[in-house]
Amino acid sequence: MADRVAWGEANTDVVEDLSDPFSALLKLRRPVKQDEAQLIHGDLTGNVLFVAGEVPAVIDFSPYWRPPVFAEAVVVADGLLWFDLPSDLLTAGSHHPDWPQMLIRALIFRLVAHSESAGPSRRAQCGEPERYVRATDVVVKKFAALQE
Repeated sequence: MADRVAWGEANTDVVEDLSDPFSALLKLRRPVKQDEAQLIHGDLTGNVLFVAGEVPAVIDFSPYWRPPVFAEAVVVADGLLWFDLPSDLLTAGSHHPDWPQMLIRALIFRLVAHSESAGPSRRAQCGEPERYVRATDVVVKKFAALQE
């Protein structure tokens, strides 16, 4: 569901405490070309194991058919949400013409997934609404700068 909502292929309601950042992100979402779609890992963060002297191992494959730059955007969004990624690294994929849209979709993807897992309480986990507001604000500001 989260993937389809991020790409405008489905609609959903999110838990109330995530509705403001969700609305802000949806307002920024614009059409993109998907002609370069291929099989990607949609959840790389935390799913690549590193051991000195060994080839990295990718685990817990989450297959999606999307542009490869979207997988990169999900990693950057995860960095914003959970790892205090400095905002100057937000332009990591800026060589791609749809990079701002990939970031927006990545945050929508994570936000909807989080909302879908809220359970019967219909509340986001403690601290998560603030994470999404902060990450959305950073992307909104950077997006405006990239559009100028």
